[in-house]
Amino acid sequence: MSQDVTNCPRCDRRTPAARGQCIYCGETLPFSRIQAVPPQRNIDSFEPAFNTVLEPGQSRPSESVTAALGAALKIEPPEAQAFIDAGKPLPLARSQTRQEADMISALVRTCGLRATVIPDEDLRLTTELLRARRITLEANQAQVHHQGGDLIIPLPEIKLLVLGMLKNSRIDYTERVARGESSIVMDTSEFVADEALMDVYTGELNRSFRIKSDAFDYSGLVSPMSVRAEANFKAAVGALSSAASDAKLDKDFARLRSLLARAWPERTRNEARGVKRSGIALRHISQASLLSDNRDQFDRYSRLMFLWSK
Repeated sequence: MSQDVTNCPRCDRRTPAARGQCIYCGETLPFSRIQAVPPQRNIDSFEPAFNTVLEPGQSRPSESVTAALGAALKIEPPEAQAFIDAGKPLPLARSQTRQEADMISALVRTCGLRATVIPDEDLRLTTELLRARRITLEANQAQVHHQGGDLIIPLPEIKLLVLGMLKNSRIDYTERVARGESSIVMDTSEFVADEALMDVYTGELNRSFRIKSDAFDYSGLVSPMSVRAEANFKAAVGALSSAASDAKLDKDFARLRSLLARAWPERTRNEARGVKRSGIALRHISQASLLSDNRDQFDRYSRLMFLWSK
């Protein structure tokens, strides 16, 4: 029998061993090793899960190590090399059970690399950062005006700045619905919006904050201001990173998005907008939207970088 499939000791049904638990009765499976990482399952962002994270190495590994990682993840060698060359912790899988995550971590170690398991709860995603509205710099400190008041942060307390880009898309479509017939798409329209943002971390989340480019007053950081929001945001990032000179500026989210999507994909959902009658024949027309965004992906990346920096 393959190590990737086992019979459940309770119900005797065959189950992928990497799941850690029987998919039929929930019994814990006895296998502790796997030969390849199982396909990623769609786990909702709010469900507690466990992230197997590839740790950055100190030196460039051999081609055999890259080939072994590619075989374990069932990906091509160039993609496996990209994970290794990233030079920072990256999620390889998000699992429903700790046992599954531990087995994936052990498999990665057999490839000659290091991996660790980080539970979702350690990322503290339910703890939102303060939303900065305006920032002024004076006397080696930052005064952060946010939705709940003001916060004074000495600049040496700022340890990490994580840049990102939120991408939101909406596809509206209408379908003709007829009893006994397949639905026919009649019309579609697509809307896309991008928003730059930056998470600014001190050593504590309750003294850290987020700047969103479309909801920020730049007058305290930028002079003279541009008529273009993206130019003001770039200038504000430069001013804050220059003032907090000991802080690390992480600008890698954009280039790593395709790798992050393996474990932390963009979130997509359908939203029904009702049914109406249209046309001379008064046919039933259904209206719906397909919404997608990468906020959960960025939130997880940002918190992982914060956790790793501590």
